[in-house]
Amino acid sequence: MATNYDYALSISSQISHCSLPLRLDSYSKCSFRCSYCFAKNRGGNHPPKGIKTINTKAFENIFLRLKEDNHRKNVISQFLKRKVPLHFGGMSDPFMPYESLKKKTFETLTILSHFQYPTIISTKGNLLFEEDYIDLISSGKFVIQVSFSTLNDELSKKLEVNTPLPSERLEMIKLIASSCWVSARLQPMIPGNLEKAKEALIKLASAGVKHVSVEFLKIPFIGKKKLLETINKSLNTDISKYYSDNKISGLEFLVNNDYANHFHRELIKVATQYNIQYSSADTDLLPFDGSSACCSGTAEIEGFGNYYTHTFPQAIRNALSDNSQLLTYNHLNTEWAPSGSIKRYLNSKTRIEGENNIKKFMAHKWNNATSGYGPLAFQGITDTKTFDNDGMKIFKISQEAFHLAKALKFNRFK
Repeated sequence: MATNYDYALSISSQISHCSLPLRLDSYSKCSFRCSYCFAKNRGGNHPPKGIKTINTKAFENIFLRLKEDNHRKNVISQFLKRKVPLHFGGMSDPFMPYESLKKKTFETLTILSHFQYPTIISTKGNLLFEEDYIDLISSGKFVIQVSFSTLNDELSKKLEVNTPLPSERLEMIKLIASSCWVSARLQPMIPGNLEKAKEALIKLASAGVKHVSVEFLKIPFIGKKKLLETINKSLNTDISKYYSDNKISGLEFLVNNDYANHFHRELIKVATQYNIQYSSADTDLLPFDGSSACCSGTAEIEGFGNYYTHTFPQAIRNALSDNSQLLTYNHLNTEWAPSGSIKRYLNSKTRIEGENNIKKFMAHKWNNATSGYGPLAFQGITDTKTFDNDGMKIFKISQEAFHLAKALKFNRFK
């Protein structure tokens, strides 16, 4: 019997750079077995061993208490009071086969629809073919973000075990595109075939998506050999040539800058031609993206405008908008952040001893920035080795950053 999932509603460890850090999951584990998945993923199309499920009554009570109490101070309540959009499906797929048995996603969506809470749903599942789910999605403030690593069915069978085929997902998009905003997420984009990526954008545009975000495959330090073997065997090529030991973010290798930047520029041309929005969602490119919130283009959707902005990408965007060649802490600190402790929500790799609230957490990252950490994790940002009067580091924004902002369609003058 499944037990309650205590962290069904939580804060992402990517809060320093993500505009949608409020994560919601109806299940603690996923039965899809994508080879590249960052989250632990066990089992096949059967209930994963040790799965926990959301307590929907407790979830509903969170919203009811918000209406009754204007003085709730915990971090999540502050996010919810501001209507910061939820990202539903951060650690598991809400429409995996187990949902047919437990219906916890359906129950959760019913609550969100009742409160008209803005929610982005990430999925590879195909339960949205069912009329009850379509009706429910149509009744609330929902965006559907359908994920792909490939649109090739045969390749998907090798890389995304037990997952609905890309062709099935495309048909689902065609079915639901008239009922809600549908975005596609090409993540991870496996490097090596720009022409196939262009074809994918055209197919997605024809299916009815309004926005596409593209993020390249990140190769983790742990499990690198096994993942590369799986992908290289499936593609009959070696993708390691697109990576180097010098391009690292956190505990992952990233695609080389020149390749990634050219790739995104070419896809932006296709997206523009087919009248869909495009986001270059690689972490080091987030400040230069054409959308203020790379997930699903939510910044442009009515009711989804309160995306989170106390992030390093937003600080850089603020500096770019000021036409400033210097990035100062004031470019970040003017953005809203909730008060209170976030320690319980961060994983051991992200947690900083003694820095329990978001502003202190971000200030620590700011002054201890490295090439994979803080403002220096983004292209075109360098350390001036100087500090402001409050002891906060000052960074330089290179001409490269301004060129990237132009190439990737960031409108500095909105």
